[in-house]
Amino acid sequence: MEPSATNGSATVDVNASAADVYTFLTDLERLPTLSPENERCEFLDDAAAIAVGTRFRGHNRAKDYTWHADCEVTVADPGSGFAYEVPPAFEHATTWSYTIEPTGPSSCRVTESFDAPMLALPDVYPGKIEGRRDNLERGCQITMQNLQSAFAD
Repeated sequence: MEPSATNGSATVDVNASAADVYTFLTDLERLPTLSPENERCEFLDDAAAIAVGTRFRGHNRAKDYTWHADCEVTVADPGSGFAYEVPPAFEHATTWSYTIEPTGPSSCRVTESFDAPMLALPDVYPGKIEGRRDNLERGCQITMQNLQSAFAD
C-alpha cells in the first residue's frame, strides 16, 4: 500500500508458519500484547471466535486518552489474512488488515496496514489530531516488531 494521508503499513518476516501467525493475530487475548495502543479486546454479541461478521470491542490508550472502539471482521482467511473495520458500517470507517504470505514451511512475511479515511476529514476528531497518521504507522511498526519477537527463536 502506498503511504498517503490516510493509510500506512509495516512489514516483518516471522519465524513461524502462516497458520500459527494467523492463530496468534486472531486470538483476542494475545492480539493486544502486540499493540502500543490496544489494551484488551472482547467479543460482542455472544461471539466466541473470529469469522467474517464477528464483532468485537477494542479498549485502547494513547498517553492519557482512553477509548473503546467496536470492530467488525471483514476478512478471516486462515493462514492468509485478517481484517476488520472500525466502527462497523460507518461511511468513513478505518480498515485494519493483516496480510500473511508464507515464505517457507516455518516462515512468513506479515504486513499490518490501515486505511483511515477519517484522517482526511479535518472536522472529524481523528482528522484533527496532529500527526495521527504517522503515529498509527509507528504503531504498525511496533506491532509488527512485537509479532516478530513473539516468534523469535
